[in-house]
Amino acid sequence: MHQPSSSFRVITSVIRKDILEWLHQPRQIFVTILPTFGLFIVLLLGAAAVGRNKVALVVLSNGPHTDQMVQAIEGQEAFVITPATADEADTLIKGLRVEAVITIPADFETKFTSGLPDPIGYEVNNLNLDFTNDLRRSLPDTITGFYASQPNSPIKVVVNESDLRLQDIELVQFQVLPLLVQLLTAAGVLNAGLAAAREWETLTIKELYQAPIKRRDLIIGKTLAGWFITMFYGFLALIVATLAGLFHPQGIYWLSTIFIVALVALASAGLGVTVAAILRKEQRVIAMSTNLTFYLFFLSGGISVIAFLPAFLQTIAQFVPTYYGVHALQMAVFYNSADLLLRDSAVLVLTAIVMVSIGAYSFNRSLLE
Repeated sequence: MHQPSSSFRVITSVIRKDILEWLHQPRQIFVTILPTFGLFIVLLLGAAAVGRNKVALVVLSNGPHTDQMVQAIEGQEAFVITPATADEADTLIKGLRVEAVITIPADFETKFTSGLPDPIGYEVNNLNLDFTNDLRRSLPDTITGFYASQPNSPIKVVVNESDLRLQDIELVQFQVLPLLVQLLTAAGVLNAGLAAAREWETLTIKELYQAPIKRRDLIIGKTLAGWFITMFYGFLALIVATLAGLFHPQGIYWLSTIFIVALVALASAGLGVTVAAILRKEQRVIAMSTNLTFYLFFLSGGISVIAFLPAFLQTIAQFVPTYYGVHALQMAVFYNSADLLLRDSAVLVLTAIVMVSIGAYSFNRSLLE
């Protein structure tokens, strides 16, 4: 009779073997991390490019009101200010080193104290509407704020902002979280997939098939090894992001964060076993997993909030399990909220069960061929 203790030894032996092979495969670790790191650099540069606009500020006037206007412009979060002369500003904007030139004219102070119209010069490089519209909104807002702060201002309308969330989240922070899910997906598919595909390439799969062990134990061991390796990547990334100040779950939300990471990792490991059983070649597994995880990253909200995308993409995202993983993690690590956690968890649990079951079935069938 096949004893439970024997099954346990087989499973732990398979897990130990796959983890030791993973530790001695620097290429595998590199291939797992590289796509995520590359995406992070792209998103970091993109956030730096669109977050604030580089503007040259030319001040030709002198006086207290001029100083107030300069302070208002420099205090505008949308601007990165470079003080310049008129000639320097002209060189900067023509050389695409700034996106606009703001000029406070020489007669600004005189016209202001006389109550006359005193337009501020604003030259915009309307290269594309993304940053052009940002600039067109920001300067009028700054000027309106300046006039509203004057004691004799006729502007009596004020904005009373009410935030839905407890805190603001930077664009980079918001985009790093889908990267965590992308890393989990890539790590699960790659590591579980490569560990299984390697058995076919080295023909050790035949030896395992002929060994006096249950195929079930072999499949469980392969899946668990991929799961443990994937969770290592996920928890390491989570710790690094938290120490860097990007993530900040508190109290019980640490548990929901860990739970969601574990579910995504398990589903990804099951998917990896399935991919390996079908493709059976390491290079094919690498190519498939890289392309697949990129698509899942974008459909999970990697570059934008899904709710703000076209309707057909919103519909597609409803059928992408990683979308629910991203949402659950956003609520936990950014907002300390359990909003829709039950829905997200249910989808991920079901996905994990389905992926592991399909992986086990595919692997078992491939052993019989």
